[in-house]
Amino acid sequence: MGSATGRTCVPIPALIPALMLAGLVAGAARAETAPDVSGARPLVIPQVEGERQGKVLGRALACGAERGRIERVLRAGRERMLAAVGRALTEERYALALDDAMRLETSLPAPSPGACDKALAGLERLEKAP
Repeated sequence: MGSATGRTCVPIPALIPALMLAGLVAGAARAETAPDVSGARPLVIPQVEGERQGKVLGRALACGAERGRIERVLRAGRERMLAAVGRALTEERYALALDDAMRLETSLPAPSPGACDKALAGLERLEKAP
């Protein structure tokens, strides 16, 4: 397909795969370069952390963990969350999600021995968390 100016016309549908490939290559190159995160804190989502910790603590409590251990982990977790996201998000999101998850786990039938082992190991990890 030639034109009067000597250029060849390439149909638009033929260009689409080439443009898509160029976009993918450019996106992959951008993804390979790590962003500069010097001094950046990791993302903390209070509801997710509250639910995760509440599930572990509720299950550990249902498995017979000492109440004192649970309370120490609760206090430490709350202090970490206060430092990470502030008072409002800690009270409105983290504490509510943690309480809901603990209430659910303690209301369920007794966990299996394997689930208890996992819950107690999770409790130990939370106790050692910085």
